[in-house]
Amino acid sequence: MKLTVITVCFNAADDLKKTLDSVLTQTYTDFEYLVVDGDSKDNTITLLESYKPLFAKGNKVFRYVSEPDQGTYDAMNKGAKLAKGEWINYMNAGDSFYANSTLYDFFSTLLKKNAGVLYGDTFQIFDFGSGIAKEEDYKKDNSIMPFCHQSCFVKTKLMKQFLFDTSYRIIADHDLFYRLRKANVVFQYIPIIVAKYNGQYGLSATHPLTLRLEGLRVHHITKKWYYPLALTWTYLRYGWIQTFKNHMPNWMTEAWMKRKRKFINNRVYIE
Repeated sequence: MKLTVITVCFNAADDLKKTLDSVLTQTYTDFEYLVVDGDSKDNTITLLESYKPLFAKGNKVFRYVSEPDQGTYDAMNKGAKLAKGEWINYMNAGDSFYANSTLYDFFSTLLKKNAGVLYGDTFQIFDFGSGIAKEEDYKKDNSIMPFCHQSCFVKTKLMKQFLFDTSYRIIADHDLFYRLRKANVVFQYIPIIVAKYNGQYGLSATHPLTLRLEGLRVHHITKKWYYPLALTWTYLRYGWIQTFKNHMPNWMTEAWMKRKRKFINNRVYIE
């Protein structure tokens, strides 16, 4: 089996349906779909059960587990341990593939035999516009992870070996790819739009201070002699930003994000 698509969720039935439909309608069939639910109390299980015959009709492997977990990254690790495909993609509840042919198009391209991480572009959606985030858009701020995790595929054997560090609240994915690069894993960029996701309300967007503090850990600044200086600078620069950003008016938020993300246009995306 070529691929395992993993969705983690908790009390997210309304968002989950969009993701289920996106995976179900993929023209590519050499994959399994695994949903890792955190013991939801809404109608998530009823929804998942209703999709079993739909996936079976399309000759697609679909299974789910529902039990308590320790949060998103713990659930993602659980999915990795259960995965049977050669590659893993995480498409969380509310996210979706860009087109019905996305997986077919992606895995029809020429892949490097030694590649351990494959990644493409992301269609990001905001309240005030949308746009395609390409590799060069991310590299300005993040050369370690110039992509969204929804738009990447990791070799399953590597994912099982490295796993996410669940002590991180926001950027365990960044830490994972930092460790993979340090291990000289080959990353391959494929210029195909892989995923659609809302880029406005994620934790990294609303908690810039926490993001930067965790970044100090990822890059081992916490072990350097100058860590106290870096820590002080981080609080001085981003402490006020986090408080201000979460209370600023909508028009100011839009201006802020458009300045940071040049790829955003003014066309509001409607499902």
